[in-house]
Amino acid sequence: MSRAVVAGVAVVSIALAGCSGHNSAILPFASAPACPLLAQLAHTGQTVAHANVADPDEFEATLQAAVTNYLQTAERLQAAVPARLRADVQRMIVAVQARHFSEGERARSDIDIYARSMCNST
Repeated sequence: MSRAVVAGVAVVSIALAGCSGHNSAILPFASAPACPLLAQLAHTGQTVAHANVADPDEFEATLQAAVTNYLQTAERLQAAVPARLRADVQRMIVAVQARHFSEGERARSDIDIYARSMCNST
């Protein structure tokens, strides 16, 4: 596999992990109903970050499964976050559907602030 392909794959994995939030310490237990879903998003991003980039077919399958799982979780998240964050979740969903992961990460800014204030790991 060429270095350019490996570099591209690495960027995608890092970006999807970024869409899952900056704080990997968010775990599925907290004071707000959105917290378990935020934890699930973080876990999904990590599966891509640990995918086998040496095998493009395996990586693509892992990425596709992660995107599907991420989108299903994000849809549920949209109903669990406060109303003021629902548009941010929608922007994140649209970005991930288009595989514009850096845009998805930017859409998470206020969601991450919410998570840091409401989701405490134990």
